[in-house]
Amino acid sequence: MIRSMTGYGSASADSEAGRASVAVRALNHRFLDLAVHLPRRWQDLEPEVRRLVQSRVQRGRLEVSLQTTMRDEEATAVVVSTPVVAGVVNALRQIQSQYELAGKVRLSDVIRFPGALEVVETDGNPGDEGRRVVLGLVESALEALDRMRLAEGGTLERDLLQALAAIEAAATRLEAASRSERDTRREALLERLRTLRDELGLEEARLYQEVVRLVDRQDVAEELQRLRSHVGQARDVLRGGGPCGKRLDFLAQELAREANTVGSKSASSAMAREVVDLKGEIERFREQVQNVE
Repeated sequence: MIRSMTGYGSASADSEAGRASVAVRALNHRFLDLAVHLPRRWQDLEPEVRRLVQSRVQRGRLEVSLQTTMRDEEATAVVVSTPVVAGVVNALRQIQSQYELAGKVRLSDVIRFPGALEVVETDGNPGDEGRRVVLGLVESALEALDRMRLAEGGTLERDLLQALAAIEAAATRLEAASRSERDTRREALLERLRTLRDELGLEEARLYQEVVRLVDRQDVAEELQRLRSHVGQARDVLRGGGPCGKRLDFLAQELAREANTVGSKSASSAMAREVVDLKGEIERFREQVQNVE
């Protein structure tokens, strides 16, 4: 099974140590981009949290958040931001002096300024029980995330297989259109060259060779064969499961390259329409691939 890069998982628990909850959000990204948000007193858990995430996730932008209300936590403290208060007092006195205003700078004038007082968490060791609870919740949240990513991956796989079938069908239609038009192109070129032969006195054998060469230059059989090969490889990758987004993205680029080459060789409006359909199916495939881990 393949996995989507998007998903959400959470877990929470009450224990003798208190209550804690963990949430994990995942979005698309070319590489693994991990952000861990922990309260101040739990910062030393970040390396372990990162190891847990990296053992389960290969690609994506992940955000892990922890909220706790532990019974052994010390109370928060309100502290004075000395630089802010000093700056406010000096600014108010400067205004008084410059504009000759009466009165004194009062406490109520200072504390109304944002940042003058700060609420901070006091340091404290969360204890072994608290660490065990939190790391267990991280694992549970990652398991919930993985279940969602697998479920979305199943939907993605079905969509990708449908897109590959549509690409293959478009290639078959292009092959049929090219084959039916090949003789028509040859006869049209021969007729034009016979006129030139009569006017210029050229050899007919040489003219026929040139016609064959020109017709072969417009033949798309090789490009369509390579395109089918890429479709087969993509199916094999999907059957293999696991992290395969980068490989599928590469194959999507190769499919688009072959489609562009076929388009450059398409002379008729019928083939041009089929090429447009082919490119549309390849683009649909490429967009879905961006969601695969």
